[in-house]
Amino acid sequence: MISPHATESWCPDLSTAPFAVPPEASPALVADQIVACFRAVATLDRPATRVVEAFTAGPGLDPLNPLITAGSCIAAEIDCGVAGRARNAYHNSQHLCEVVLCSLFLARQAGLSQTRQARVVVAALVHDFRHDGTTNAGQAFRLEHLAVAAARPYLVGSGVAPDEIEHIAAIVLATDVMRGVPYARRCLRFLQRIGPRPEQLAEATGDLSPLGRLATDPEAAFEAVLVAEADLLPSVALTEEHSLLCQQRLVQENGRVGAGPAEKLAFLDQQVGGFLVSGFFEPNFNRLRRAMAAALPERPRE
Repeated sequence: MISPHATESWCPDLSTAPFAVPPEASPALVADQIVACFRAVATLDRPATRVVEAFTAGPGLDPLNPLITAGSCIAAEIDCGVAGRARNAYHNSQHLCEVVLCSLFLARQAGLSQTRQARVVVAALVHDFRHDGTTNAGQAFRLEHLAVAAARPYLVGSGVAPDEIEHIAAIVLATDVMRGVPYARRCLRFLQRIGPRPEQLAEATGDLSPLGRLATDPEAAFEAVLVAEADLLPSVALTEEHSLLCQQRLVQENGRVGAGPAEKLAFLDQQVGGFLVSGFFEPNFNRLRRAMAAALPERPRE
């Protein structure tokens, strides 16, 4: 599927596995294939542009679609160093490409239309746009709001309709791990009639008002959960090796200790009960969780 000698000429073939979603493929096999794509992307000089080109080369896509134009412009900025590899150890162009590829897998598995696929691709590119290498540090949605604000001129300049921009903003805001992801999941459960009505977030006002859309718009809620789970998949539900690599990069970026199995298990425990869109990969998640639990030192007997 992918040559071990991938070069700048390589481009993901979204018509083949894993993106064609072969029905007989196991979660472990698909995870291996996606991680192989990640490794190939890491060899490219313009990774975000190449991944977006792979998507836009598909049939049925209008190259003049404002979403396509905006995505191409944002990808080019990312490749010029905006949230580039050199600055952040984790939240960089490689991470953005990985989230785009995971979003595409989930979108195709769910049978989303080309327009909705384009929307989730743009949202995945935007979700950590111009990330400053820090954390939200107790200020919910800070980084996500900054990403939306930084991307808005590109969306407006490409002719993306105002309502579409707010739709994308809602998806991006939902990628806040502590507040956005749980809220988006509650909204989706409610709209799918498998959960109670979610309480409105206190933050969903002013610049964060697009979040309110998730409680009433089934498409927005589904796409928000899809991108949020795509953001988490490389860290929690593909291969054990790549999951630990993600953790090491994040620890390096944040400059703190915490790359051991205990810390990883604690993060995985926060994700238990999720996977509303990415349930295909839940066996991988469970396997990783068991491996981290087994790697913990035995507690002394009392």
